[in-house]
Amino acid sequence: MPKLNLVAMGEVGLTGWTRVAARPVARAVARRTGRPEAEILAIIGAAFLVITLINFLREVDAVIAAGRTSPQPADDTPAGPRKREAGRPA
Repeated sequence: MPKLNLVAMGEVGLTGWTRVAARPVARAVARRTGRPEAEILAIIGAAFLVITLINFLREVDAVIAAGRTSPQPADDTPAGPRKREAGRPA
């Protein structure tokens, strides 16, 4: 079985504004901890991926829950000819 590149997998979570925001943070953390900046970026990217996955699963759960509820009657009546009241001329 081939070895997984965890750093590359974590960095997938960094695209667009997340990469721009994560780079200075990763640089500062790497300086203080002595860990490679790529590892710190991978950890931040993995965190963004987990947050995105959790939000996605919550939305899926909400859609499923909405589909399980019984249909509600419409608030408005369908447009059509109105019934005439008894005793009133047309």
